[in-house]
Amino acid sequence: MAAGNPILQIDNITLVFGGVTALNGISFDVAEGEICAVIGPNGAGKSSMLNVINGVYVPQEGRVVFKGQDCTRMRPRQIAQLGMARTFQNIGLFQGMTVLENILTGRCMKIRSTWLEQGLNIGRARREEVENRRAVEEVIEFLHLQGIRKTPVGKLPYGLQKRVELARALVAEPTMLLQDEPMTGMNLEEKKDMSCFALEINREYGTTIVLIEHDMSVVMDISDHVVVLDYGAKIGDGTPDEVKNNQDVIDAYLGVTH
Repeated sequence: MAAGNPILQIDNITLVFGGVTALNGISFDVAEGEICAVIGPNGAGKSSMLNVINGVYVPQEGRVVFKGQDCTRMRPRQIAQLGMARTFQNIGLFQGMTVLENILTGRCMKIRSTWLEQGLNIGRARREEVENRRAVEEVIEFLHLQGIRKTPVGKLPYGLQKRVELARALVAEPTMLLQDEPMTGMNLEEKKDMSCFALEINREYGTTIVLIEHDMSVVMDISDHVVVLDYGAKIGDGTPDEVKNNQDVIDAYLGVTH
């Protein structure tokens, strides 16, 4: 979808761990409605950047502004309530629970009813149950998970588990979705499916996506905007074509030209 005004502003972020600088003065904007890829070699600071964005880490310097609110020192739950969801490099699903049950956990931020209302299934609890089921069924159909809805997640292959994790994030109805290496460990067919889902989520739901990905063919195919990190510093920021032709990026990451 067409990108709009900045929905996320990263302003001069510096993050230090015990004297080691993980991020050094990083600044970039993410426009509403775009797919932004954050790339770079291992140890470049990519996951640390996502952790700063969604409140897992608090930087020593700089600001994170999401939807016009300074969320630099907000807790992850507070940022999630603003409309940000995340998937992780290492799958964090409940292995003994079914696909349906795992996805339902993504609706926890939408619950306003009390324990008493839930126990008696009255008032808000009843209305929330109907709405939560509707949202979950919509995402199950969208991600083509109907055939495994009652299957325990632990019995699924890796690629499908990653799709279930995506569904759990998507059912929270985020305006921004952070994805940390969503296609790592997948075969070519699974990567194609996940790439298509990312594009469909962006187009159908209008969700802004920020993702970390090492597969450059995927990055160049689906991204509107690419930010390149190297040793905690930003060395590239622009469209895929601009980044692909940036000599600093070529030397540090894509391969030295001759």
